[in-house]
Amino acid sequence: MVNQLSQQVLKILTSAVGEFIARATMKKNCELIGTNPEELSPEELPELAARIEKSVSFFAGKDVGKDVAEKIRGLGSAT
Repeated sequence: MVNQLSQQVLKILTSAVGEFIARATMKKNCELIGTNPEELSPEELPELAARIEKSVSFFAGKDVGKDVAEKIRGLGSAT
């Protein structure tokens, strides 16, 4: 994964759910919003964060999902 933004999202996800689930979650949720991790743009972060929040909440609980989504949304303002 060369895209810097995707790497940052993956790092946030990995800290919450582990690398295996993080990679699968990233790939699937990017597909659901019509992109892929290599082409992820800052404009797509809000929608991606919302979808990832649901996925992470399933694996790690609602509070963790919300925290991860907030961190991902924050990446958009940092770029």
